[in-house]
Amino acid sequence: YDRLIAICWPLRYSTINTNLRMLLIIAGIWSLVVLLEIFPVIFAARLPYCSSREVQSCCCEHSPVYKLACIDTSFNRQLGTAKTLTALLGPLTFIIFTYVIVVVAVTRIASISQRWKAFHTCLTHLLLVLLYYMPVMLAYVLGNLRLIQNFDLYTAVLTVSVTIPPMLNPIIY
Repeated sequence: YDRLIAICWPLRYSTINTNLRMLLIIAGIWSLVVLLEIFPVIFAARLPYCSSREVQSCCCEHSPVYKLACIDTSFNRQLGTAKTLTALLGPLTFIIFTYVIVVVAVTRIASISQRWKAFHTCLTHLLLVLLYYMPVMLAYVLGNLRLIQNFDLYTAVLTVSVTIPPMLNPIIY
């Protein structure tokens, strides 16, 4: 969003990205995240658990918790899949959509050096987006298709995919 405004409307950037607008965007995103997480927690809390209550995961995700239940958990699995797809594909779709608009705007710039400068600004962000989304999506797809049988490998892939990109942020930028 920031790059979209900075590249497409550079002269109006400070009037579009006001503190109030940023606060509303942040509040909206946090509200969405809370709503996405609260329903799986409520539904998992209502399940009867008869065997082990030890969650086999480094972070207490929805899937490892509801799998411990002793009844049919197909609704929880579908809810978890929908939540994951929303949380992953929603922002990724928005990022791709904004970059399509940016690319169209940049191709209209007459100077090749200005085009390169604009693409270079976006390239670092796109690199981080790929570094984050590709391993996470791969891990979730392989996990949902049950192609990763070793749970430790699955946990390692997820842990690396959510820790490496933030660590690379200062280096890449």
